[in-house]
Amino acid sequence: MAIGIIAEYNPFHNGHAYQIAEIKKIFPDAEIIAVMSGSFTQRGNSAILDKWTRARLAVENGVDLVLELPFIYAVRSAQDFARGGVNLLANLGVVDTLAFGAEIFDIKKLKLAAATFDDKNFAEKLKLEMASGESYAAAVTKILSAVSQIDIGKPNTILAIEYLRALPKNITPLLIPRGKIISSATAIRNELYKKSVAWEKISVPPNILTELQAAELPNEDFLFRPLLTKILTSKLDDFKKIYGMNEGIEFKLIESARTAKNFGELVGGIVNKRFPTSRVKRLLLHFLLNVTAETFLNVGDYARVLAFNERGKFLLKQIRTASKIPIITKVAQHLNSKEILFGKIIEPYKKNLALDLLATDLRETLFEPPKNLRKDFFVCPEKSRNFNQV
Repeated sequence: MAIGIIAEYNPFHNGHAYQIAEIKKIFPDAEIIAVMSGSFTQRGNSAILDKWTRARLAVENGVDLVLELPFIYAVRSAQDFARGGVNLLANLGVVDTLAFGAEIFDIKKLKLAAATFDDKNFAEKLKLEMASGESYAAAVTKILSAVSQIDIGKPNTILAIEYLRALPKNITPLLIPRGKIISSATAIRNELYKKSVAWEKISVPPNILTELQAAELPNEDFLFRPLLTKILTSKLDDFKKIYGMNEGIEFKLIESARTAKNFGELVGGIVNKRFPTSRVKRLLLHFLLNVTAETFLNVGDYARVLAFNERGKFLLKQIRTASKIPIITKVAQHLNSKEILFGKIIEPYKKNLALDLLATDLRETLFEPPKNLRKDFFVCPEKSRNFNQV
């Protein structure tokens, strides 16, 4: 059986390397499968390196097989992100353990916080907190912190709780204590976008550093003009069809567009206590890609392979026998450009796969000039033999 990880690797850093090393100490013979966000992340940001590069680098640092977390889960709330990743791993039929980290190394307290969601009084408490003006995330954090007596407000702790909520009984949680991280993924990304990068502050494995030093970074400001165009050409009903476009946020979006001079100002004009930055940025991506509430009514899951090594290749053979969902190594065997162009996609998993392709194309437009569109059709999973580095 295999051990699953749900990650973004944006970018892969020494904390991720530590987690993999700890897993290998406990289960030296186990294969490791990482389910990784694709072109955009849970906070609504563009990934700084493309998904194939990030997958290859993860394999070079100890992961055996990397699968893409579909856009419909990757660019969602922590709850949906966690459920999407857990369900994908469970459907493979070979995963018996989910490894994850948290700022709190106490599985009992994390389980207590997770169980609180099913408490009969939770919904009423949540309703009261949100009525007072709290966002959903802030309200949940406040309630769970009070019950479990731990600081829930840390991103990895929130995800850990959501993983525990989503885990089926046949998958065991493995909480890995967080090692010493000199620079977090957020700190690394912030440093990379400075005019003069202090490379000594970036705590990543050598092969990651080499890739980052050579990388052209995506520029989110290139989202601004297409967003303005869509805002100006949309009717109110068009706004309301978009997933997450509720609580009057569409009016704040329209108002912000009237004065904003760039993408940052557009986002900043919408953000408030109720609408945090991550929610706004996710919403803008859904708006651009026309992700409606209907998109989630008939979801079809699949496992899109991004990279693997020899152990991962062997694991893939097992997965093809045990999996409950399609395994995709070549997109062209499942979709073609005409199906997308004429909208004649019937099978749910193909509709969601097509959304992944659109997200990849959107990220490719964040460069000057735009890079290769329809890249998903001609880039195949990368096979690596470097699986003993960690």
